[in-house]
Amino acid sequence: MNDLLKEKAMSWKVRLKKCMDTGRYTQASFAEALNNKYGTSYGQKDVSRWMNTGAKIKNGEVGFPKYDTMILISDFFSVDVGYLTGETDEISFSVEKACSYMGLNGGAIKAIREITQPENDATYMRKDMRESFNKFFSAEGFHNFFERLHDLQLTSILPNQENRVFDNLDSAIDYIRGLEYKGKIARYELNEALVLLVNELYPNPPQLDLNVKD
Repeated sequence: MNDLLKEKAMSWKVRLKKCMDTGRYTQASFAEALNNKYGTSYGQKDVSRWMNTGAKIKNGEVGFPKYDTMILISDFFSVDVGYLTGETDEISFSVEKACSYMGLNGGAIKAIREITQPENDATYMRKDMRESFNKFFSAEGFHNFFERLHDLQLTSILPNQENRVFDNLDSAIDYIRGLEYKGKIARYELNEALVLLVNELYPNPPQLDLNVKD
């Protein structure tokens, strides 16, 4: 293998193992799960060979699985082949594009998708959940809520970034008390912003069109 293929083989081995470990699969149980889902006839030795891609053997090196096998493996773990071979660090190129567009990491995108599940378009519950998300993010009060959340974030990270050196213990204690006060204020303002946002989205009593018989 040339250097490029060696790099991809290393990514393949590391990420395939990660996927298997996450699903708590042994080589044998993974082969069985693939066979049950796709009607294939893989065995533990096949999985062992996949996990040793690029390794030196008597006749050369262990090659990559056939591409159709790689597709089945990636589909089983709900990732792209490109993730397993190191072409993207996200689970799919779609997630990579979403991260680039939104400025969020893959974990945040995944968390949102687990709630909205856009592929389940016909499910009424998921439609309602997506509508809740849409209302929350598009509300006028959301920007204020996020600014207060960011204020709280700053109170938690700035002390470590400042790396202050104090002249005496009293100065250090005063500084800590100041931070505690700022934290309390930030939490209060965040809570108030959330209450305002919720009231904007869901006024009490709710706005209803009531039908009353004459």
